[in-house]
Amino acid sequence: MLYSIRMRSAKGGAHEYGGHHISGAERLITKQDLQKITETLIKRALNHEKGRADFIRLTIEEVKPKDIITIPMLKMETYNAIDVNDGHKNACDFLANAGISKMAIDNAMSSLLSLKENMRGAILIDVTTGKRLDNTGMRGIRVSRMDFKDTLQAKKHFDELGYTDNHVQEALVLASKVLSAPNVIGELCWSDDPNYIIGYVSANNIYHRITKMKPLHSSQGGRVFFVKTPVDITALQNYLERQPVLVDINL
Repeated sequence: MLYSIRMRSAKGGAHEYGGHHISGAERLITKQDLQKITETLIKRALNHEKGRADFIRLTIEEVKPKDIITIPMLKMETYNAIDVNDGHKNACDFLANAGISKMAIDNAMSSLLSLKENMRGAILIDVTTGKRLDNTGMRGIRVSRMDFKDTLQAKKHFDELGYTDNHVQEALVLASKVLSAPNVIGELCWSDDPNYIIGYVSANNIYHRITKMKPLHSSQGGRVFFVKTPVDITALQNYLERQPVLVDINL
């Protein structure tokens, strides 16, 4: 039996009452790991580079095995950008190669670059028109209920590649789930953590890790999902937020 554990934290009160988003995390774990992972997530919220959270919400739910689906992990490639402009140019090229229109790409970039406050979730954008498809405001679509099928194997795999922090692993799980969703053909993302300047584009079954996507010490970040229409937005949101998914690095 697995459990979905979800954490979100903020400073200045809860998000819905104006609190500033500090950190969030999603895991699917065994009963034996509940206490250890709970402590890790609380520690993350209390010791984050964006500040010490004064609001932490933990949600733990049992997940029935029959409800879980297993998907393959995206292939990873790294592009060593010269600077932020070079990173953005190549991100746009990766998205265009997936069939996403220039209008949609430009709107996605401007949406992320103009954020005054970081969103907890993602913006959904039409791949052709560039129009926003969801009506979730600053909340966005929060992808949830996902993890590696074998976390120890995944950790060993990424340790051997030199990725010893959790950024790449968490991003690959999320990106793999996002691209497995109906009608989603791409994602653009960079972190809101001030000292983490790496971002990515996922498209064509590849996680394109781009080494420079924002200036150092910038806390501006977010994510956009590019969606092919027509689409049932309610069903898509339900898949992204509620469908339990395990990512298998062997598939």
